[in-house]
Amino acid sequence: MITNSIALATSLLVAIVLFLPRLRQSVQWRATVTPLASIIGSGFLIIAPLLHSVMGKWALLGIILLSILAYTLGSVIRFNIRHAEPELARNPHGSIATLEKASQWALGAAYATSVAFYISLFAAFVFDRLAIADTTLIKLFTSGLLVIIMLVAWLRGARGLETIELFAVTIKLAIIVGVLVALATYDIQVQSAWFKHEAIQSLSHFETLSMLAGMLMVTQGFETTRFMGSNYNAEQRIKAGRYAQWIAIFLYAVFIGLTCPIFLDFPITELNETTISYTLGQAIWVLPILLLVAATASQLSAALADTIGGGGLLKELFHLPISPQFYYVLVIAIAGILVWSSNVFEIINLASKGFALYYLIQTLIAFRLVLQRRKEQRLTSLKVFSLSVIVVSLSFVIGWSIPAPHS
Repeated sequence: MITNSIALATSLLVAIVLFLPRLRQSVQWRATVTPLASIIGSGFLIIAPLLHSVMGKWALLGIILLSILAYTLGSVIRFNIRHAEPELARNPHGSIATLEKASQWALGAAYATSVAFYISLFAAFVFDRLAIADTTLIKLFTSGLLVIIMLVAWLRGARGLETIELFAVTIKLAIIVGVLVALATYDIQVQSAWFKHEAIQSLSHFETLSMLAGMLMVTQGFETTRFMGSNYNAEQRIKAGRYAQWIAIFLYAVFIGLTCPIFLDFPITELNETTISYTLGQAIWVLPILLLVAATASQLSAALADTIGGGGLLKELFHLPISPQFYYVLVIAIAGILVWSSNVFEIINLASKGFALYYLIQTLIAFRLVLQRRKEQRLTSLKVFSLSVIVVSLSFVIGWSIPAPHS
């Protein structure tokens, strides 16, 4: 009982702090909220069962490896904000511009895929609380939500989106901190062993690495800083991406670490969309309710943001003399096809490949810019090597990532 009270009290206290006018009105915090909302919206509800089911006692190492790759990719995006954007302004028809347009095609497709993930996961949480397991009914509900998202995007566009994201990320951060404090309290009380639980099935090292690569999508969101130039200057966007990743990486790592004893006490027998809710609920009954509130706040706002973002990208790429709202319909149509043809774990893997392709092209842009700056020879050699490692890593994600084993 005390653990449930601690979770609720902590969440309420953090929400009060985050809603303080001084923080809400901070320009840098508002800039940070957009990438942060996307990152924690992408993965917090699914990352723990994914990693624990695939890697068992090595789950913490898995999130560390994903975080290192994600932060490195974030550094590429920040490098391109500082160096590629001025180059694009000077030469809008050069090779950098061609690569940039190709990356936007990949990102537009990835956004459509992520919309399918957000809404499918939200629907799964809702029907889990209702104890309804009818797959067709869940997909119909998901399709209805996609239509609502499309209508909101159609009628409102990006107006007020930042305010919605600010509210959603405040609610989710408050709940996450409450969940973490409750998990820490539980771990202290039960004194279970750490890093002793096993994966749900025996996997080769290559299979484990391939499945870990298929989870890249849960760390994405920092790239949104590339498209915030109309509201924030380059330095503000660079700091926003860096701060958002620091916060998200810290929360992910602590969450994975604190859930190790629970997944030992309540082992995963099969992986599905709501494994985290079921498992944590066995230990602390209030957590599934908090996670449902978090899903409502984050998944719907993230789906709306990616629908608008993906539609905007497609509009810039097609240049057709038709209503901008058509592109929102296109994004939702792609998401709808994925909802009916794939499950959440397959969608996560597809989205990981899509975002990896976008990051790969962005890395090639950084590669080109580094080679053009030949004055700092030692620094250039180090950057070329680092970028080469990133290219190899992303190529592996695109070519060999696979979904986690699921029911």
